[in-house]
Amino acid sequence: MAAEPTVGAGSTIELALHGPDPEPDLAALVEALTAAGAASVDRVRLTAPASDQRVAELVEVCTLIIGGAVNVVSIIETVRGWLAARRESAARRAVTAGADDVVPSVVITIGDQRLEITHPSDRAQSDAIARFLDLHRRDG
Repeated sequence: MAAEPTVGAGSTIELALHGPDPEPDLAALVEALTAAGAASVDRVRLTAPASDQRVAELVEVCTLIIGGAVNVVSIIETVRGWLAARRESAARRAVTAGADDVVPSVVITIGDQRLEITHPSDRAQSDAIARFLDLHRRDG
């Protein structure tokens, strides 16, 4: 049985949330990440990406840094659950407000390795997540 991939106490995981302002649901994500084992979750910046990355509406990037020894699987599953809940909540609001303010993706960076997660995920994304976790099983 393979060991669960972890990031050591001296390392960090960076989460870059791409999309409209995630502030309404950010506290829930921070709480979930802490429950998943993060020793610290710090919001370091909220910026607009380069103009060639923008779509019709304003897109921002909110970056969180997760510190402490954490299980990478727990962090990825927490992010996936948060994206699913945010999409579900936005779908309910869109019926009445006519808007879709979902964070479309979260980029997870550990060292020089990056993984982009969207919801709903497809087969290619599931395969990418499995490869990402395999890398951290070997490295961790």
